[in-house]
Amino acid sequence: MLTTAILFFGSERFQVVSPSSTLRALVSEDVTLPASLSPAINAQGFEVRWFRDNFDSPVLLYHNLQIRPEQGRTALFLEELASGNVSLRLQDVRASDRGLYRCFVDSGPWNEEVHITLKVEGHFELPFFVFHKDQQTRLECSSEKWSSQPEVTWRDMNGVDVTSASTITVQRDDEGLLRVSSVIPIKWEFNVFSCLMRSNTVRPTYQICAEIWKVDSSNPITAEEILLCWALNLKIAPGAMCNG
Repeated sequence: MLTTAILFFGSERFQVVSPSSTLRALVSEDVTLPASLSPAINAQGFEVRWFRDNFDSPVLLYHNLQIRPEQGRTALFLEELASGNVSLRLQDVRASDRGLYRCFVDSGPWNEEVHITLKVEGHFELPFFVFHKDQQTRLECSSEKWSSQPEVTWRDMNGVDVTSASTITVQRDDEGLLRVSSVIPIKWEFNVFSCLMRSNTVRPTYQICAEIWKVDSSNPITAEEILLCWALNLKIAPGAMCNG
């Protein structure tokens, strides 16, 4: 009966569809790239090939009722093939997994494919300050594990954008994620600096601020006090500052 059903459905035309052309995933998490047949026919006897750039180097190949995952981190929902579910399960997502995926389904007389773009985001860390005292006093704002470069904005105690006075460096780690560091020169007088790192994704904006105090102008090296305050801001109005 199973063979008969497969041959019958194999003669039908179908489409490979996905509810979303773009997905987002976090590094180290699992994600499902959804794809299914329309109409929802039995795909157990079909070839299901998930690949990226090279058709002949699939990340997963299901053929002749057998599955061959190439990465060891991919799987199909085998029990749901009968209802047309050809989704790809990708485990332990890495930064290198980002990009375009193609799901190609071949019944013999008919084949179709669908494309899905996977965007991978890091579990980026809260920004932190590093204070430098040498020939020029500087305040450094750093954060790690970004999947793409965030927008960095510096403001002073009056909410004035002083980003133009800062410099930024970006380094990529072994996982392909970014360490972002922005440095701004400061003077030893009372001031408040906020450093905002804004992701270009739907993830939150992070803000930290530092209050710089100069108690004794004759001895600025030992009399200053630096107070760091942290804030997680899902919605930050332009010019908003931390409260110490």
